[in-house]
Amino acid sequence: MLAASSSSRYEERTERNPAHKTEKQLHIVEWQHMDLYKFYPLAFLASSSIRAIFYPLNLVKSRLQLQKQNNVYTGMRHAFSSVYKREGFSALYRGFWITLPQIGASCIYSTIYEKARSVLHLRANIESPLLVSALAGGIASVSAQFIFVPTDIVSQHMMIYNNPKQFLGSSVNKAAIINLLGIDGHKTIGSSRNYFTSSLLGLRVVKAIHKADGITGFYRGFFSSLLLYLPHSMCFWSAYYSWLGFFKRSFGIDSRIESAPENFRSLLALQSISGALGGTTAALCTNCLELLRIRIQVHRTGYLETITRLYSEEGRNVFTKGLAPRMINNGLQSFFVITGYETIKRLCVLPEYKNSIVW
Repeated sequence: MLAASSSSRYEERTERNPAHKTEKQLHIVEWQHMDLYKFYPLAFLASSSIRAIFYPLNLVKSRLQLQKQNNVYTGMRHAFSSVYKREGFSALYRGFWITLPQIGASCIYSTIYEKARSVLHLRANIESPLLVSALAGGIASVSAQFIFVPTDIVSQHMMIYNNPKQFLGSSVNKAAIINLLGIDGHKTIGSSRNYFTSSLLGLRVVKAIHKADGITGFYRGFFSSLLLYLPHSMCFWSAYYSWLGFFKRSFGIDSRIESAPENFRSLLALQSISGALGGTTAALCTNCLELLRIRIQVHRTGYLETITRLYSEEGRNVFTKGLAPRMINNGLQSFFVITGYETIKRLCVLPEYKNSIVW
């Protein structure tokens, strides 16, 4: 998420009057320090670029988690090569455009996250940046799911439309959406009569979901999404600040950066590395919840039935199924999100703060 890169405002605040020169440097770039008209377009561009780069990993992860045991792919490399060879490069981006509204959800997340963090610190008197950010991230995640859930459901059905039987089985209930599309995945591959271009397929999936389940169909598994993303966000922020604190101690810098020298220039690097490790840690801790979420949303089964099937079919593999691409995706994406977001914040500071920022 775009907001996943914001630094702790409690490390050190540099309060300054623009009319008076100060020797203190601005280690933390807050929203009031930035030109938001310049910030939002750049943030949107950065988020779109990062999402486009890592979408194929998300598609492979989803397919690995939806398959029963290893009946389709034996692993991440096999999945990548099979999709590319059998379906073409464009298949790696199937469903991408339908997830673009999630960029807007990231802005909502960012706004709520910043506001919640301020309230928790100033009104609830919570001093720990780790705890404040974890709670604020959890609160912000709830609001973002109203956009993430329906777009995820549509894109996930688009991801598997070429070979639905291998991911859904023969169950009429599981395949209800695919049946309404009126396609047979095996027959449409390479067919000259395949009318399902990326955009048209997305619209037809939306129509099929609405016909099968109504509006509620777009929020199937909403609770499972909360069950995943709320702890994922809290886990990320906890891990992020733990790693950041570790690196600061290793470099002889206290937790509030008050001992940092005036020419300190490695703060962005510490934030980026901590973000990557935080994303990897969160992926490792919540992988089984991700598996539960995607099975409920695509297989269209209830919570108890899904849990029972996962236990009987996958056993202990529920903790590792699709884990490799998910850890790589979360780790690298968190690294680039934090690097991009913090860089953009520094580039968008108001003129009176330009000489005070710290890289």
